[in-house]
Amino acid sequence: MKIKSTIKLTVFTIFFLTFALTGCHHKPVSHIASDVCLVSSGISPQEVITYLGIPEERRLNEQGNEVWVYYQVNKSFLRKTPFIGDKLGNKDYELVTVTFLNGKVSTCAYHSYTEEEVAKLGLIIPDEK
Repeated sequence: MKIKSTIKLTVFTIFFLTFALTGCHHKPVSHIASDVCLVSSGISPQEVITYLGIPEERRLNEQGNEVWVYYQVNKSFLRKTPFIGDKLGNKDYELVTVTFLNGKVSTCAYHSYTEEEVAKLGLIIPDEK
């Protein structure tokens, strides 16, 4: 009888530790659609970094102004399925561009695209950061 209760306790402890430890691992969550609302005209680059983090891309536009690009790829639950996920579900892309003029934000634009729109526009957005 004592052996059965010891085995039950051991099994329970293993399951508990397995679920408790896996629950501690997570990817940082970013909500680019809501965070972009914090960016307004006239704020500094440091404030943009505080709200949105380090940009995925930095480039110059046609006028020579610095443009920071942020993107996020959102996969549906089915799309995250191992091995067959690429054939199931969908993937949406969120893209934010922040343009600076004289060291301050001049414009900030948010766009949401489907897979088809990204392909049609010829945008290259990596899936994983």
